Amino acid sequence: MQNSLTIHTPGQSGHAFHPNYDNMIEPWRKIQYQPWTWEQTVVEANRKARLTLTPP
Repeated sequence: MQNSLTIHTPGQSGHAFHPNYDNMIEPWRKIQYQPWTWEQTVVEANRKARLTLTPP
């Protein structure tokens, strides 16, 4: 499964004025797939940030 590829279909968010609303149109149009990380070790190695939610 670690060899899977993906591309996000543009316009799914519904937030037309968000800065990232159309940033996936060109990669989608040009069929520029990205690796789809499945394994936890690969996800952790490639993450840019971590959000931790702690209940009050």
